[in-house]
Amino acid sequence: MPEGHGLRGDGPLGRVVLDGGVQAWATGDYAVAREILTRRGDFLKNPENWRAYNAGEIPEGWGLLRFITLSGMLNADGADHDRLRGLVGKAFTPRRIEDLRPRVEEIVGTLIADLEARAEPEAQTGPEAHPRPAAGTGPVDLRQAFAFPLPMTLICDLFGLDASRSRQLADDFAVLHDGRRAQEVQAAEAGLASVIGELIAVKSAAPGDDLTSALIAAHSEGEARLSEQELVETLLLFLFAGHETTANLIANAVVNLAGHPEQLAAARESGDWTAVVNETLRRDSPVRTVMFYYAAKDVTLAGTDIAAGDPVVIHIAATGRDPRQFGPDADEFDVLREAADKHLGFSHGVHYCIGAPLARMMATTALRALLDRFDVESAGEPEPVPSYSSNAPQTLPVRLTRRAAQ
Repeated sequence: MPEGHGLRGDGPLGRVVLDGGVQAWATGDYAVAREILTRRGDFLKNPENWRAYNAGEIPEGWGLLRFITLSGMLNADGADHDRLRGLVGKAFTPRRIEDLRPRVEEIVGTLIADLEARAEPEAQTGPEAHPRPAAGTGPVDLRQAFAFPLPMTLICDLFGLDASRSRQLADDFAVLHDGRRAQEVQAAEAGLASVIGELIAVKSAAPGDDLTSALIAAHSEGEARLSEQELVETLLLFLFAGHETTANLIANAVVNLAGHPEQLAAARESGDWTAVVNETLRRDSPVRTVMFYYAAKDVTLAGTDIAAGDPVVIHIAATGRDPRQFGPDADEFDVLREAADKHLGFSHGVHYCIGAPLARMMATTALRALLDRFDVESAGEPEPVPSYSSNAPQTLPVRLTRRAAQ
């Protein structure tokens, strides 16, 4: 991860200039990142604390602005954050997540069955063995055929959203995070508004047993516990983050295991897919950066003076490869690494990802089923998603070979 090494090479904290000339501080240092995430009174998430934004210095067409200024839980502080987290947290209790396991297993089973038809037969051994035939359909894009459909389908179930609309949602969010597509930002924002508006209208008219209906009910209560804007932007956050980050996590795990056969063998021998997920989150976090935290006052961090209102970018993916935290082999993928669970892939502190247990359950279930059934071989160099936020391949070409029954 060149940019991560570059950040740490420049010191624990440095100045960066983002697309559109937006200036910020940035860190890929693990210890500094944890300090920012835990100094709740010194660093805040609400963009009302961003001095340059308040002064009108940020370009209106800057794609990331829509995401950074969401008013939901992601960018709330203090009592507002705790209130919003309490409302949506009911959907992510350990019991509710465990209740979702059969549905996850069902979706995974369907996807595995679809992959069966596109895989090569298991290799034969012994004197009667024949050469393995070439795959009839060629390489499979495992991101599109497996890593993405699983979380997308489940999140659609949770929110009562038609799967085809979720695909549009993901595409529009991708535009906002790709600095090369500034001319598409306005259309993407209109698309997001259309999807969310339609979902709220449908569930307001005919509530169901889904999270959207529950959030609408919270908005409708007499105490107005959830404002209309908070309702819209909480839905935007969860519908995007709910499937994008989990798809990235599964894809990154496959990339690492396919590229390190000895690690795949170790994972199969131990059966500890949670360890695989933790090591993937450490070495290749599904989230590249967190934007932004804002200095609530003049503060000193890592020996550097930061003025009140300055934004700070945390390069989460880089923190997982910090040798000061994870040792001189931090760039290596090791499913037996004992300290892997100290990663910041799901953030830390009060903004720790509320959906982390669900993402873990989906990823471990998916990886176990996929890699028990198939051997996976890379069929091309994965090309990274062009995004400040996502850290994953946008395509994942592989060849699948059926494994003999174990």
